Amino acid sequence: MAIAQHAPIILASGSTIRQQMLKAVGLTFSVVPSGVEEDTIKEAMKDSPVSDLAAALAAAKTLAVSTTHPEAYTIGADQICEHNGAILSKPQSYDRAEAQLASLSGQTHTQHCAMTLARGNEILWQFHDVATLIMRTLTPEEIHAYVAADAPLSSCGSYKFEGIGRHLFTRVTGDHDVVQGLALVPLLAQLHALNIIALA
Repeated sequence: MAIAQHAPIILASGSTIRQQMLKAVGLTFSVVPSGVEEDTIKEAMKDSPVSDLAAALAAAKTLAVSTTHPEAYTIGADQICEHNGAILSKPQSYDRAEAQLASLSGQTHTQHCAMTLARGNEILWQFHDVATLIMRTLTPEEIHAYVAADAPLSSCGSYKFEGIGRHLFTRVTGDHDVVQGLALVPLLAQLHALNIIALA
């Protein structure tokens, strides 16, 4: 069995894990990072629900690429980690990663995943889902060792769930793909529904 693909697909993201996830399910695609200035959108929507912000960011990334590549179907996504009403941005440093994990230790938080599929200027499909995670109570030594080992500096919540980051949790409710930033099952179902891909 193979995946028949009837049109070019673009992933509007430089995320390595998203690329790995799409490759694992047999899709062929190009990667075109959107270059969208996320902070501008976040500031404009600072009083909006997190679900709306994630959807707006995913749509902006998708359209930024799809309007310049109208021949392809463009997939864009955004992930937001939320804890007690606050957004935890990508830490970008080891110290900030350790501080974020210390704040999540023994706590419940959520990961929001929003996706948009577009062609040209037209949005064809939008999706949002949430996963809830309970983190173990971690010692400072565990936090330091994990951050040094996994370097989750570009990961929402300061952990890489696709690898040894799973050791940090006691329970996850929801789609594990959402935690990794791309809800594959609904995305693939939509690509099949639009006859962009088919089993052959």
